[in-house]
Amino acid sequence: MMKRHGRSLSWLIGLVLLAGLGGMALLNRDVQEWIRVRLLQAAKGASGEEANHESDAHQHAAAKGLMLSDRARQNLGLKLGKVEMTDWWRSVNVPAEVIEEPGHSKYAVPSTIQGVVLKIHAFPGQTVRAGDPLVDIQPTGDLLATAESTLLRTIQEIALVKLQLERLIPTVDSGATPIMRRLEKEYELTRLESQRLVQTQELLVRGLTSSQIDEIISTKTLIRSVTIRAPAGDLPGDDVEPADAAEEGIEGKEGSSSDHDKGVPHAKHEHGSVYTVESLNTYLGQLVQQGGEVCLLSRHSHLLLAGRAFEREAHLIARAIEQGWPVKATFETSSDEPLIRDNLSILYADSVINPDTNTIRFYLPLDNEILRDSTGANGLAYRSWRFRPGQKAQLFVPVQQLSRRIVLPADAVVREGAEAYVFRANGNLLERVAVHVESLDSRDAVLANDRALFPGDVVALNQAYQLDLAFKKSQQGSSQGHGHEGHSHEGHSH
Repeated sequence: MMKRHGRSLSWLIGLVLLAGLGGMALLNRDVQEWIRVRLLQAAKGASGEEANHESDAHQHAAAKGLMLSDRARQNLGLKLGKVEMTDWWRSVNVPAEVIEEPGHSKYAVPSTIQGVVLKIHAFPGQTVRAGDPLVDIQPTGDLLATAESTLLRTIQEIALVKLQLERLIPTVDSGATPIMRRLEKEYELTRLESQRLVQTQELLVRGLTSSQIDEIISTKTLIRSVTIRAPAGDLPGDDVEPADAAEEGIEGKEGSSSDHDKGVPHAKHEHGSVYTVESLNTYLGQLVQQGGEVCLLSRHSHLLLAGRAFEREAHLIARAIEQGWPVKATFETSSDEPLIRDNLSILYADSVINPDTNTIRFYLPLDNEILRDSTGANGLAYRSWRFRPGQKAQLFVPVQQLSRRIVLPADAVVREGAEAYVFRANGNLLERVAVHVESLDSRDAVLANDRALFPGDVVALNQAYQLDLAFKKSQQGSSQGHGHEGHSHEGHSH
């Protein structure tokens, strides 16, 4: 306060002196020089006061937060976001692994007949659909050949009896032939039709299809080769939507005209089972027995996540199943951001605990996603899936719901001993705000709703550690560069 009065008095003296400039000529040179020096000192003192108080303002702003240039923000890759209130689940972290559905993801294709392999249509890794040819086999079994021959003989006898009836009917109608002859031929035709039905069923049992039997009947020739085809599926949900290829940096090719012309399955509108040829267990010229496996197919449109929890966590898993609470799964990817799938449900848990690991396994259905369909250099179709058996994941099984909390990325919070801070944007200033952290893991930081932050506040979502280092450095530089010689803060209001 004293300095402010002194400054005002100096300027007042200056004004008075200026008013008397008209009488300067009456004064001697020494008096004029004394007045000029006093005016210069007064002006210098005023500018010094303003500079000191401007420096004080910068010092107080630096004490409150951190000033960053646009280039510094770009170098940090700083991300800002608004504070929102949300409900958050406290959860336990459980490791998991993607597995195939037991009994439904594998299909061992058997040879329906005994014979020699003539041609192999499928290749390992290839995508095939229900009904696509896999292997051609030339029958060599005597029983099948005998059954085919017997059917052909029966068909010829049926044709002969029908011809005799056509000739006999007019003579019976005219009375030249007894009606008993007609009845005998009709009985014989009925017997042969029944015999053909039995022989047809025998061929079906021996591995021929209805179309192959119809071919025998129409051409009157024995089957020289049998084509083993991919089976029709018996599970719903084979219409699989393609995944967002941008998440993995893969260019999707679903639905392109070029792929459609090349025979690549159309991912968005396909129907029926789609398989991948896992392995071929045969070769050209091989003699295969009826029932022998010729290839192994897999269908990965539907998989399972198998979680493994400790025995002490078994009651938490049971409660999550009972309440139907949603489970979150995270998968590691090649990018910095993990792949997350929310709202998964636990299907069931094992009824026994593994005595070796002291853990219990539980299972969650996982619908797979198509990354892309492509055509190889050999012209065959290949499919890439988002999730693969053996892939590792982390499950977050909910145990308690926290209402109206502030949830930020873990990188938005920095800890210093017992204290925790976030950085709130106030114009170009980033203010360091002390917060109460209720939960902190590798991904999320849950803050209490204690009015340290309010909905709508803009905070830094990342680089909190680097911001804290820069804040401390600015504080050290501020304290070292702010001298107090000849400048008192008495009477100042902050």
